[in-house]
Amino acid sequence: MIAPVIPPRSPLQELVSGPQVTNRSVRPRNVHVQYGLCTVGAGGRIVDRSVFGALGRQPGIRLELTHLDAGVLLARPVPSADTAFADGGYFRVPYRLRRRIGLLIGDRALLIAHRIHHQLLIHPPAALDELCAASLASVSEVRR
Repeated sequence: MIAPVIPPRSPLQELVSGPQVTNRSVRPRNVHVQYGLCTVGAGGRIVDRSVFGALGRQPGIRLELTHLDAGVLLARPVPSADTAFADGGYFRVPYRLRRRIGLLIGDRALLIAHRIHHQLLIHPPAALDELCAASLASVSEVRR
């Protein structure tokens, strides 16, 4: 005997009978955190208007860039820092720091801004692999 093939629920079916029940509860998002993606430009240029707007960044603000153990960069405002926001609404990550975290020109980086602490995290692709390891593992299990 051949088992029947039951197609997945369509969006119309979910409208009629309601969403599928899952055991997982979704937490509300943190309203103090803004996420963005950027492509690293020439000379290590980082720009994302929505993220920088959430932080209230303006040209001339100086940033201290610190390498964290997790393989990400932390950018925070420090008046005596070497890096500064340019008039075009961007800043540049120095080559030595980019090399240290494996951030290349043309890479996509995840930017996470915290409005209250006025800090920005820059995650290179390798750090994203670490952050998403559980999700990536579940994808490889499904394909088997």
